[in-house]
Amino acid sequence: MSRPSNGGGTFMSLFQAFKEECKRYAKQKRLPVSNKSKIYSMTQNEANAELLTPDTFASLIQEIDTVICGADGLVWLREGVITDASSLINLLIDNKKQVIMLTNDTTTTRVDHERKLAQHRFSPKITKDVIVTPGLILAEYLKNSGGYHSKKVYLIASEGVEDELKSNGIEYFGQGPDVLRAQGKEAVVFNTDMAVKREEVCAVVVGFDKHFCYKKMMKAANYLHDPSCLFLATNDDATFSCHNQDIIVPDAGAIVASVSKAASREPVIVGKPYLPAFEFIKSKWKIDESRTMMICSKINTDVKFGRDHGMRTLLVLNETQQMDELEKLRSSGQADLLPHYYATSIASILPQIKQS
Repeated sequence: MSRPSNGGGTFMSLFQAFKEECKRYAKQKRLPVSNKSKIYSMTQNEANAELLTPDTFASLIQEIDTVICGADGLVWLREGVITDASSLINLLIDNKKQVIMLTNDTTTTRVDHERKLAQHRFSPKITKDVIVTPGLILAEYLKNSGGYHSKKVYLIASEGVEDELKSNGIEYFGQGPDVLRAQGKEAVVFNTDMAVKREEVCAVVVGFDKHFCYKKMMKAANYLHDPSCLFLATNDDATFSCHNQDIIVPDAGAIVASVSKAASREPVIVGKPYLPAFEFIKSKWKIDESRTMMICSKINTDVKFGRDHGMRTLLVLNETQQMDELEKLRSSGQADLLPHYYATSIASILPQIKQS
C-alpha cells in the first residue's frame, strides 16, 4: 500500500508562511502619498526625527493640503503668543494651506483665542471657526449622545468648556467654588449636599478647574456610580506649558486621575492625542490624513496625535531637553513617538517656505 501524500501539509505550511509575510507587510504599510512625491517615502514605523532642511521642507510643503497646529507651546503659552508663530501661520495660509489650531487649553474661549491672535497680526483667516478645543469637541459629543435633552451635565472644568456647553444649549451645573463647611467634623463629609439627584445627570465632564476640591470629587464619583452616566474628560495633560520652567502647574490630568480613581471608572478623553479630537476634525474638514501635517512642540500629546492618526509630523523644539528626549526615544525603541521631522525653532524654517 502506498503512503498517503503529504501535499496537504506542505500546502498548509506554505499558506501559513504566506500569512506571516502578509502580517509583516501590513506592519510596514506605507502612508499613501501623491504620485509626484519625491521625498516622502517613509512609513509610520520608519519615522526617525530627521532634522528639517530647506530643500526637504520646500518639497514637503507642496505635498500638504492641511496643517494642524498643536497650538499649546507652538503658537501660544498661557502668558502670551510664541515669537515667530504668526509669521509661520501666515506664510502657510499664503501658500493656500488649510490651517487648523488644535489646543487642549480649556481656560480660554475660542473667541478670546481669536482676539488674542488678531492682536498679534495673525491672518484674519484664523478665526474661532478654525480653533478646535476640548470644549467644542465635548459639546458635539454630548449632542450626539442625545441624553442632554432631558438631563444635566455635572461640570468640573473651566470657562472654555462652560462657554461651549452654553452655546449649544446643554444644561450644566457645578461651576465655581464648592467648599465643605468648616465645622471641624469629619461627619460633614458624609452629608454632602446632592441637590441634583443622580438620575438627573447624564454626564460628568472633568477638566482643569481651579476650584477643584474634595467635595467636587465626591459628587462626581457619586454621579458616576450610575453606569449610564457618561464620564468625559477634556484632556489628560499632567502640567501646563509655562514660560517659567521652575514652576510646576498641574493641568487637567491630575484632576481627571483623582476622579477616575474615586469612581473606579475610566473616562472618554476628547482632547489630544485621542480619537474624538481626530474624528471631529476629520468630520468637519474632510481632511486627507496622507496630505496633512501636524506641526507641534509637544511629543506625548501632539506628535503622538499625528502619528496615531496617519499624519506627517514636524516637532519644533522649544526646550533643551527635547533633543535629549528624541535620542532616548530612538535608543529605547519607542518609534511611535518619534516625529518624522524636527526643527530647532520656528525661525529656522521661516525663510524656507516659498510662495506658490
